[in-house]
Amino acid sequence: MRKISTFFLARKQYLLLLLITLIAYWPLTFHIFSLKNDALVYFLPYRYHISEAIQNGHFPWWNPYLYTGLPLHSDIQSGVWNPVVMFISLFTRYNLAVLQWELLFYLFIAATGMYKLVKEFGNGKTTALIAATAYLCCGFMTDSGSIIPWITSAAYLPFVFLYFYRLLNNPGLKTALKLSLALSLLLTAGYPSFFIYSFYILLTGFIIWLARHYKERVIKPVLGFSVVTVVLFLLTVSPAVLSWWDFFSYYARGSGASLTRIQTNAFPPFSSLSYLLPSAVSRNHPQLPTDMVARNASAGIFVLLFFLVALADSLKPVYKFISGIILFTFLFSLGDATPFREWCHRFLPFMNTFRHPASMRVFTTIGIILMAAPALNIFLAAKNSANKKIKITGGAIGILLLGILIFYLFQSNLLHLIGREKGKALLDKLSFADIAVMQGMLQIAFISIFLLAISIWKKGKKYLPALMIINSIIFCWMALPFTFISQVKTSSVDHYITSFPAGYPLPDISNPVMASDTDSLTASPLGQEKFYSKTIQIQDHIITPTINSRYINFLKDTLLRRALNNYPFAYFSDSTVLSTAALPGSGRIVLFEQVGRGIEINAHTTGTIALVKFEPNKIEFEITAANYGLLNLFQQYHHGWRAFEDNTEIPVFCSNRAFISVPVPAGTHIIQFRFGPHDFIRVAAYISLFTLLLISIFFTLQFLKKRISE
Repeated sequence: MRKISTFFLARKQYLLLLLITLIAYWPLTFHIFSLKNDALVYFLPYRYHISEAIQNGHFPWWNPYLYTGLPLHSDIQSGVWNPVVMFISLFTRYNLAVLQWELLFYLFIAATGMYKLVKEFGNGKTTALIAATAYLCCGFMTDSGSIIPWITSAAYLPFVFLYFYRLLNNPGLKTALKLSLALSLLLTAGYPSFFIYSFYILLTGFIIWLARHYKERVIKPVLGFSVVTVVLFLLTVSPAVLSWWDFFSYYARGSGASLTRIQTNAFPPFSSLSYLLPSAVSRNHPQLPTDMVARNASAGIFVLLFFLVALADSLKPVYKFISGIILFTFLFSLGDATPFREWCHRFLPFMNTFRHPASMRVFTTIGIILMAAPALNIFLAAKNSANKKIKITGGAIGILLLGILIFYLFQSNLLHLIGREKGKALLDKLSFADIAVMQGMLQIAFISIFLLAISIWKKGKKYLPALMIINSIIFCWMALPFTFISQVKTSSVDHYITSFPAGYPLPDISNPVMASDTDSLTASPLGQEKFYSKTIQIQDHIITPTINSRYINFLKDTLLRRALNNYPFAYFSDSTVLSTAALPGSGRIVLFEQVGRGIEINAHTTGTIALVKFEPNKIEFEITAANYGLLNLFQQYHHGWRAFEDNTEIPVFCSNRAFISVPVPAGTHIIQFRFGPHDFIRVAAYISLFTLLLISIFFTLQFLKKRISE
């Protein structure tokens, strides 16, 4: 019992961070309100299907329901290669409550990583705790609740920079292993753009470090352990990278995005006001022509204060580098307002593969927090709190806030609304000016208390860390209703999900896969019905960017879709067309393009089709055909499909623009479709698991050795 108490006492700061996380994001903690937007209609159903496959004893290579068949393992954001998702799926099926606990875990990891990173730079525990809370509650986090991989990336980024900085200053095998794992998690669990941008930061930092230390003896071990890091990283992420690469030939974005497209959702210069008034930018304003996820860059008013104080002092080389990253990233995040995003698009590899320049503001936030931490640390440690620079900077921020408050006070209708509206009705009617006034008054109150504490009430300084943490939490709470949570209860969404069948019921192949209405007409605040109903249906509400371009072409082909209307999941065709220029008026057709012209495709048949087995990676039919013909299936074409007639392999053709067909002989036969990845992906998966096993053994031995020595 004493050992357990000692264990928790030694880690009380992490328990405190966990408590702060649960309090700051209390709607998720208590499952009162649900996540919304992409979290509800993209990330939840994908995780649901991953866990469904694993719970039924299958690896989620393929999902037959999403978009009439989708290679889940090739979707970068699906979560198939995310260790946290896979671990959770071993024990339970995903619902919204599970997803929200997963998100809380990432938020806690983000706070923990920032705490450790700030301490690594020589700051005290209190400073690190304030910095960690600021990061946990920053504008990037509260804006990104609907995009789970963005928050996942933000969770692992501090660990990447922590172990990279440690590797340069104290190289060792343990640090190299941790850096390789942090990089692996950033790539496989996060959004790829964050890894790409981080890579260029690390590369720049490494080159600068080499230039400064190339004559010193330390360079050899740093280079050696850097090689170890890269090799282990590549071995660990290889199955994920190969799975994504395997889909590139089908992928509309595989060749890169245009300059216009990659500028989508830039950070508007006017949104810089969010450094002072975080939630005001969540309301419509003529100077905010971008999505809600791209507006809030707040790092906390007190972090901003000490960041400005730090800029007034001479900077060490590492902080000069960080300040350079802050400036470059800020200009990059502005999109086409500066040339920096365009230059990166033109001259740096992989910088043409992602949109949302505003998302890179998380690097600005990390930099600002790291820059502010030493000044805050000195302030908290000093016996005399009457620092002139801090007073002047705090006073200037207060005056600026007062000016903004007065300006928007004449445009605000806040007092009238508070007297008449409550709850959601009040939130919906609040304007930009209303929130600016409300948050302006609140920030002025916090700054005033701070200045009074350091100027008049000398004993009040010991309460300032709590004041700073409370400020971050309160402004986090104020942001959540606008960008993070909906008014729908978590339990309502979970009840909706459980209303659909579990497992893999046999589809009724007599029902048509087409529907007269579009997905947008069947959507609800609880999610997209077609993503859960376990029926094979054409879905035209495209959420994932990793979608087969042939499927997009099919959706755009109105004539073909009309011709295939009321066709079942599997059918025999009685005529072939090579284009939609002249479609027959009756019968069941199959469209073959250039892919099918080298084979005999004019033979058709009639008969019966019975579905006897249906699994995520295997579909089996018993057919009886009057003569030689084609069996056509509404599953997306992919080179991973193999087909067998009575255990003898037969060719699989692409038909109807995006789907599959196989030739079948006359008589009664078992036709089996099997989906699987290339062998090199399977081999890479085994190598990755073996690598992770070796790393686990190493850390286990290190832990046991430490326990024995103690």
